[in-house]
Amino acid sequence: MHASDANERRLVKHRPVAIALRGGPAAGANEVLALAHAQIMLWEQQNLCSQDYLDAWKELLQDPLQAAQILEERSSRAAALRQNSPFVASVRKSEASKKAV
Repeated sequence: MHASDANERRLVKHRPVAIALRGGPAAGANEVLALAHAQIMLWEQQNLCSQDYLDAWKELLQDPLQAAQILEERSSRAAALRQNSPFVASVRKSEASKKAV
């Protein structure tokens, strides 16, 4: 698999998360943000992610619309951030709900 294929797959998987972040509380943004903050705390406690990614995601999570934008952006920075995404639990929930339908 090429890196561009993996990047595209991550982009597609994060789309429902970006939609939820843009939709506010009614769309599940609060739950998505809570799961992301919990993931970042886990990364910090267990030294599972570089400080650069931790800092970037902490900053992005302060503004859900900015976080949504980076999840759908096609820049190299966005691709790198999606590779180290704190939204893994939300992505898995979205995928599970699609399979249940």
